[in-house]
Amino acid sequence: MLDSGTVAMDDSEAEKRVRGKGRGSNFFALGHEVKDQLWSMPTTNRLNLVIAYLVLLAGTGSDHRLTKWSAKACEEYTGLGKPRAKHAIGELVASGLVKRTDASSRMMPQYELPPLAIDAEPVFLPVALVTGLSGEASMLRRVRETGDAMALRMLIDLYGLISLDATHGIPLEHLRGGLSQNDEPNARKLADVGAHGVWGITRGSYRGGGGEWASFHRAKAKDSSVAWKPFWERLDLLKQIGAVWYEPWLFDSAATDAEPIIPLDPSGYYPVAEPDDEARLTRSALDTARTLVGEEREYLFERADFYVPLTLHRQTPAYREVARLRVEADTPGRRLSWKRRRIIIEQYQQAFDQLRHDALEGRFDRPMRLGSTLEPAL
Repeated sequence: MLDSGTVAMDDSEAEKRVRGKGRGSNFFALGHEVKDQLWSMPTTNRLNLVIAYLVLLAGTGSDHRLTKWSAKACEEYTGLGKPRAKHAIGELVASGLVKRTDASSRMMPQYELPPLAIDAEPVFLPVALVTGLSGEASMLRRVRETGDAMALRMLIDLYGLISLDATHGIPLEHLRGGLSQNDEPNARKLADVGAHGVWGITRGSYRGGGGEWASFHRAKAKDSSVAWKPFWERLDLLKQIGAVWYEPWLFDSAATDAEPIIPLDPSGYYPVAEPDDEARLTRSALDTARTLVGEEREYLFERADFYVPLTLHRQTPAYREVARLRVEADTPGRRLSWKRRRIIIEQYQQAFDQLRHDALEGRFDRPMRLGSTLEPAL
């Protein structure tokens, strides 16, 4: 649909776990059955109820079951006052979802949470979602301040959708930005030079979403624009509080199951004191494209936002903005995604360097090589 781990880290640990532009932290696991129960059980305040459960869960150990976090942690990390937090925890206990252990006391409560189902992968959530990153209010506190319980559900849903590929973002079939009108390709071949084509990539201003998860956030209306209005408003709210951001990527087609090629960073076109690898790669792609085309056709580089050389046999690529979570659960899958990303960047950086060297030597017939393929998933 288109539209115009388990223990809290200290601040030093959080800083060490920075990967790309996301911020990683240790994680806790939320089972899908429990998630569904949290949104269906009776309560006087859905937002407080879910927040209280997430706080308790964030305080568990490696079994994701026993926790000593209680109303005090709710107040400290999310701003949910103790009276409201105690009431929400009382509802969780009354429902049977949470149990007080034999060692629990009024002064030192201890709770037991349901075991994770072994037949379904849970939703992995970062502990820093509850505790916050260094010097920042936690995302859970920010969501509570919006007063929108469904915004919290959308955030949890997004964590459950994360793809373990190089983007480590939300798959395009579920959420995508940077589209051209009617979701058409937004890349145009500017020139063929030897074994390569030089593509001009233009940003789009449209966005799209889909999948069963989106149905929980749409209104019941026949008019599509009316039905999707609360969905986009809720997503914009998550962007406003800094929970969600979009990263530019070049994909190998406009299809929703397209493969990512390289990340793009427009800051690579401007003087930056310490450009990141994505910015350097984006600049390298432009410099290589210019070297291939030559100074006599410099006028070609005037109408697009990005320029990338690709081998001639490649189909028309597409610019897409991948939705990502700013605070990420530092799971083994996340680390594998980060490794894949690094390999892609290094391979294309080497390929562009070699291609530029060949062009300066007057050789245009040798296709770029990307080195060894990615190693298989663990």
